Amino acid sequence: MPTEAFETLLSPYSKLMRANMELIAKFSTAPEVMARTLGTGPKLSGSGLDAALGAFPVNAFNEFLMGLVKNWMEFLTDLGQSAMSLADQGQETFLKRGPAMAGDAARAMTEATHGKTPRVKPAAA
Repeated sequence: MPTEAFETLLSPYSKLMRANMELIAKFSTAPEVMARTLGTGPKLSGSGLDAALGAFPVNAFNEFLMGLVKNWMEFLTDLGQSAMSLADQGQETFLKRGPAMAGDAARAMTEATHGKTPRVKPAAA
């Protein structure tokens, strides 16, 4: 159960990380970006910030930003779904173990009212 819960919780994060890494790789190897960076490197050494901003590839950058927004929207959706899945798993576990836990609690209360020391079961692994 704990390993499955961690996988459920971490799945959206790992999916977001992979998607963003792919997006960065796609952006950095886009022909527009490669042409601009390889062609403007020597020019930027003496020109300054204005030349650097003017040389930025607009279409590739817009695609990059749209990809980031898409990745984050998918992440938030997946995160909500994984939280619901985790809640369902917890509810199933409670429904399976609930009657036994209620019986143990009732037995302990009965023993306590009769002056006996309640028996305590070791926690299940």
